[in-house]
Amino acid sequence: MKTMMLGLKEGEHVKVHCTKRTFNMEKDFEISVTVEDTDQLLSGAWLNISIIQVFATALSELCFHDDCHPNSIGFMCPEMISATMLKSDADRILLYITRSMSALSSKTFILCPYYEKSHWMLLVLCLSKREVYIFDSQQKKRNLMIKEPLNNAFRSYKRLGGQSKGTKLTWIPAQCAQQPGSLDCGYYVMRFMYDIIMNHGNSQDLTKDFSRTLPYSPEEINEVKDFWADYFMNNVEFLA
Repeated sequence: MKTMMLGLKEGEHVKVHCTKRTFNMEKDFEISVTVEDTDQLLSGAWLNISIIQVFATALSELCFHDDCHPNSIGFMCPEMISATMLKSDADRILLYITRSMSALSSKTFILCPYYEKSHWMLLVLCLSKREVYIFDSQQKKRNLMIKEPLNNAFRSYKRLGGQSKGTKLTWIPAQCAQQPGSLDCGYYVMRFMYDIIMNHGNSQDLTKDFSRTLPYSPEEINEVKDFWADYFMNNVEFLA
């Protein structure tokens, strides 16, 4: 992959096509990936949002096309639900989250990679149980900006379905692997998503299935890096 990207100059980018189905968008779009993005992935540096988008796209395609993996998982776009977008266009993002809940109402879990204050975490929404599991690789008390919009979107989603009761979400910190370094959060979010799809797609209770707090091994992190690279190399489009 590094050799493939060597022809790009600093600031140039390639693209990975993403269908509207992946993140419940209004139309297909392109994910831009720069040589700096791939260098960060290979070197273990802090991950840009495009890396997380491509990884979630790869997992979504796996779920959709491979009968061996559960089609009970949906995704929200990490860029759309980021704290930056919530600040700049709150009404649009509220509509996006509500629309995604309606489109993914049959899914067991909705995976929401979330970025706030230079930190990645994974929010896992279970609509049937009215629960949000917080997978945070640097667990501490956080006043998440997305909490109120997600709660409001859930109330709107329930009302659209004709329900006035049970419109409150319960937020549950999940016991999960804790990162040893300050730059590892993006890799841990990728690993959390990978483990849920590969091992816990039909889980009845993620809080019971995830019990480890020990850091992921280098081999476990390299596994998700390799998964990302394989998908990227098979789906990248170089700009003319």
